[in-house]
Amino acid sequence: MSHDLQRSLPYLLARAGIRTGQAFSLEIKQFGLTLNEWRVGATLRQQPHQRLSEVAEHTSIDASTLSRLIDSMVQRKLVLRERSADDARAVALSLTPEGEGVIDKVVPLAQLYERVTMAGISPEHVQLLRDMLTQIFNNLDLLEHR
Repeated sequence: MSHDLQRSLPYLLARAGIRTGQAFSLEIKQFGLTLNEWRVGATLRQQPHQRLSEVAEHTSIDASTLSRLIDSMVQRKLVLRERSADDARAVALSLTPEGEGVIDKVVPLAQLYERVTMAGISPEHVQLLRDMLTQIFNNLDLLEHR
């Protein structure tokens, strides 16, 4: 049985993601953020007042890691925990004004990275890639329920 790792789609996806993530991580250190903190901040900037489980889903960060990450971001006054308007027992997470400011400074850099990673690819193919990556992510649900 032969398996060409260099042509394996999961390997190629991981390789591209790791390279992009490592380079972007170095860039955002100047803002005092890790890659996971950026992901949390970006999802909360897009949609404030999320529960921890929603942030976990949107960032693909496991709950225990995310909980510690949120604690750190709260201590640094980037994230605020509030009682949910929908359910007084639940806690909603949002960015503080300081957190919004940091995330807003990183957005142009994130956009630059997206432009560079998609250079030479037509807008139609970029959208197709987005759709395909979403489908690949969703397809993995089939394996998780085995």
